[in-house]
Amino acid sequence: MSWSKADIRKQLALGEDSHWEFQQVEFRGSRPVSPRRDDLADEIAAFANSDGGVLLCGVSDAGEVQGMSRAQLDALERVLIEICRDLIKPPLVVDLFRTELEDGKPFLGINVERGYAQHDSPGGSYERFGSSKRKMTSDDRMRLAQRRGQARFLWFDKQPVEGTGFGTLEKELWRPLLSVEGAADPRLGLAKMGLLTPAHEGEARATVAGVLLCTSNPETW
Repeated sequence: MSWSKADIRKQLALGEDSHWEFQQVEFRGSRPVSPRRDDLADEIAAFANSDGGVLLCGVSDAGEVQGMSRAQLDALERVLIEICRDLIKPPLVVDLFRTELEDGKPFLGINVERGYAQHDSPGGSYERFGSSKRKMTSDDRMRLAQRRGQARFLWFDKQPVEGTGFGTLEKELWRPLLSVEGAADPRLGLAKMGLLTPAHEGEARATVAGVLLCTSNPETW
């Protein structure tokens, strides 16, 4: 997800919360020396184990941007990539972005999406709780595994199938599935059932579930 400068400026004024973390970074020359890599890994993994979030590197707890040179930005980006690849298990793919506000002080952001598994870091297993992280209990880990397992199934079930459309779904197969209200607007009815992607997502596509339930030869797709 991309964030506008207005979004970032507003959050700097409001402070940290469940989805935003500020992290001041100390350098020796162009090499980042603080915070420790393990600590950054714990923060990033906590976002992935929750609903995702943004870590702004080069920003104090008070929301003040410290500013970095190009060499410092490059070095810090390499460190963050190594952390997500080597210190977090399973590894994370994240979105790194560089930006600056009106003061001309560059800083680095890392956008962390919600993971589809439990992500462990050197400190253990963490989740985001308010403006900080907390260690997960065995019950927390069990609930997370259950939620992520269900999300994986639902996500696959609702994936759009390329090359398909409303016409791919066979009327004699989908008509018995719709209520009277749904039959009055089949596209909307099928979308509510998860058999067709919603209109606001662009050109309507049959979902995996739609192909399986409403085509005579789903193996074609």
